[in-house]
Amino acid sequence: MSFGNELKAAREALPLSIQDVAGRIKIRGDYLRALEAEDLKVLPERTFTRAYLQTYARELGLDAAPLLRDFDRLMPQPQEQVNNLRKPGVQLDSARRGRNSTGLVGGLLGGLLLLGVAGYFGYSAYLSRSTGAASARQNPAALPSTRQVKFSLSSTPAGARVYIDNRYLGLTPVVSFPLDARAQAALRVEYGGRQSYQSGLNLEADRNLNISLTPLTAAQLAAQAQAVQAQAVQAQAVQAQATQATQAQAAQNGATASAPGTAAPTPPVPQSGTATSGAAAPASAPASGVRLTWAGQSWTRVTAAGGTVLYQGIPAAGSSRDFPAGITVRTGSAGLVTATPSGGQPQKLGAVGEVVTKNF
Repeated sequence: MSFGNELKAAREALPLSIQDVAGRIKIRGDYLRALEAEDLKVLPERTFTRAYLQTYARELGLDAAPLLRDFDRLMPQPQEQVNNLRKPGVQLDSARRGRNSTGLVGGLLGGLLLLGVAGYFGYSAYLSRSTGAASARQNPAALPSTRQVKFSLSSTPAGARVYIDNRYLGLTPVVSFPLDARAQAALRVEYGGRQSYQSGLNLEADRNLNISLTPLTAAQLAAQAQAVQAQAVQAQAVQAQATQATQAQAAQNGATASAPGTAAPTPPVPQSGTATSGAAAPASAPASGVRLTWAGQSWTRVTAAGGTVLYQGIPAAGSSRDFPAGITVRTGSAGLVTATPSGGQPQKLGAVGEVVTKNF
């Protein structure tokens, strides 16, 4: 590979533009472009061009020596200068010695000039790198961005939730979602009533996947319902303890009035999952947390802040459930679900048939 091709390949691999390098080493961009193209006719004198090549190579992290040898083959030093720098091997007359002395002085001056130019550009490159490094430390945004790949996924059925390393990407189909390239990632795809899909994923290149989600069996649905019910009971117990602690604190502060010598009655704790026949139960505000009320059957999933599923299923029309604050509610027909936060007003989650996800 010639020196021009090596320079270009090294620059593009970093990746840097001609303008980026020109700003760093203080050499005109058209000169750098000419070096890559090996277009020597637009470059200045050989001495300066050779110094530019050496500085450019070092800035790109290349060994300049083989590139300079390639340059010397393409643009050799003029023979007259070579002869002037050679020491005569025979006795010369005084006139000829004078001419050779003049040539020797000129060659030495040229060599000193070359050293000066190389030193100047080397020092400029050093200052540029030092300044660039300091700027990058002060401004992390100036550092090169991580390489990204495009991720696409479709599923059967469509509308499944897609997660990469627990980051929610959206519902399928996901098309050309930009992700940081990496060798290992965790893919999770979820859909109500279907088995979740989980797999390791290589993201070193663009990926386009198509998966089919298997329906849950009756036994799996029953086991899932039991697990959800157990989680709901646990959440209800935690809420009841919090309510009792609040009431006890209020009684201690004199906020609850009671007759002398008579213990203040403890109000009953609202029970989760209480169903009311007929129309939806009144969406009164709970003592704490959020109360969900269903006017009709709508698939609903409630998750805690840490991602724990507190409830998932299709409640009966007219039923209501209480949950702690900080939950995420996702439902398939938002117009049939009403949420009433503690101290707030009832609010429908959306329109009938609309799939909605909301945080409370």
